[in-house]
Amino acid sequence: MTIRNNGSQTENVGIERNDDSPAIARTVAPGASRVVTLRLRENRSTRVQVTWKNEPVLTETRRADCVKGSPTPSPTRTRLPRTGPDDAVMWARAATGGAAMITGLIIFWYGGIWPRRRDRLFAGRKGD
Repeated sequence: MTIRNNGSQTENVGIERNDDSPAIARTVAPGASRVVTLRLRENRSTRVQVTWKNEPVLTETRRADCVKGSPTPSPTRTRLPRTGPDDAVMWARAATGGAAMITGLIIFWYGGIWPRRRDRLFAGRKGD
C-alpha cells in the first residue's frame, strides 16, 4: 500500500486492520510517499482502513488467495463449476410429467363413459 502526502507539512497516518493485529502508525514528509507492506490472513477477507487525524481516508477489503507454502498464487479456474440439477432429478421430473399426462388422459376418458345414461334427457322431435 502506498501513502502519498501532497500537503506542505508532515502528516501522521494510521493503518488499521480488522484481524486483531495492532495498528500501524507512519509519518509522511511533505511531498513524499511511503510504501507499507501488510501481511494478510490466508484465504480470508481483511478490511484495511487508513486514517488521518482520526478520520477514515480509505477503506478497502483485500484477500490473500495463496496456496500455503507456495510462493505462487493459486491457479485461476478456466471452466465454471457445474451447477443445476443432476441427471437423476431431470429424469424424475420427466417421469412425473409423463405420469401426470397419462393420469389426465385416463380421467378424461373415464369421464366420457361414466355415468352412462340409458334414457334420453331431452325429448327429440315429434315422432321420436
